[in-house]
Amino acid sequence: MRLDEAFESVRHAFDCGRPANGYLIVGPVRGAAMDLAVKILQLLFCTADAKPCGVCDACRHVRERTVADIHWLVPESKSRIITIEQMHNKLLEQVLQTSLAGGWKAGVIVGADRLRTESANAFLKTLEEPPPQTIFLLLTDAPQGLLPTIISRCQRIDLTASSELAEPWKERVLDILDSPLFKTPMERQISANFLCDVLNSIKAFAEDEVKRESKSEEELVEVDDAVFAARVNARYREIRTDLVLTLESWFRDLFILRAGGDPALIRNRAYRETLEERARKLTLAQTLYNINAIEELAGKLELNVSEDSLIGFAIDRLNHGV
Repeated sequence: MRLDEAFESVRHAFDCGRPANGYLIVGPVRGAAMDLAVKILQLLFCTADAKPCGVCDACRHVRERTVADIHWLVPESKSRIITIEQMHNKLLEQVLQTSLAGGWKAGVIVGADRLRTESANAFLKTLEEPPPQTIFLLLTDAPQGLLPTIISRCQRIDLTASSELAEPWKERVLDILDSPLFKTPMERQISANFLCDVLNSIKAFAEDEVKRESKSEEELVEVDDAVFAARVNARYREIRTDLVLTLESWFRDLFILRAGGDPALIRNRAYRETLEERARKLTLAQTLYNINAIEELAGKLELNVSEDSLIGFAIDRLNHGV
């Protein structure tokens, strides 16, 4: 389901006075799933006549996570789990209290698949019988990690996978691939270094983003170094996955064109001239090999291996058609 379709479905449920106690939003946790959650929360807390306006103070506070009646629960321990202590102290005890603004209260569980059995069971009773005007939003990209009893008591929303690398990184990656610097081993190493520079930029962004999120949650003083590092790493890996998908889209475009597919099917249409020229210089087997190599790279990046070495090796072995 597209994000706009999902939101309109939830809006209709509220308009009819029949919202679910909990919504299980399946999609990129820091991408589409988070975007939908924010939009639902803005619908509840917006102060404009046409809700959600997205620009009023209330909508801005939702985005900044500074609304007192919205309680955010994220994995904090080094092992990236949501403990029963977190569940009680940061969610259940809060939503059972009277709304400070006299309206809706909300609990948002970011990475709901990180609930352990104890924390999930502690949450279950409140999910089944929440206080009046209380809603729960559970965000996950791995719903198989949740207890079936949690899933069965939520309305599930599966968002269409549309995650892609954000700017300016996407343009930088595509410009690197568009470059002719792939003819010699030295040129391929230079291109690999450029990609590693993009990854370093993403790492810096992830750290700044986690600092901002922690500050908005008023948790910065409570987060130890190990927890902070775990959060940064999780955010970084999410964006890195999008970078790998951008690489894959480039080599899938080469495959489509080499196989005689409709050029309208390619993703990177702004680079069509380069892609068509290079596809003519490759065999179909080479374009298939490229896709398999990128998929292999994606798997190895999840291991404790030097990213620079993996990127360098992958770029050197790929068939670029230059």
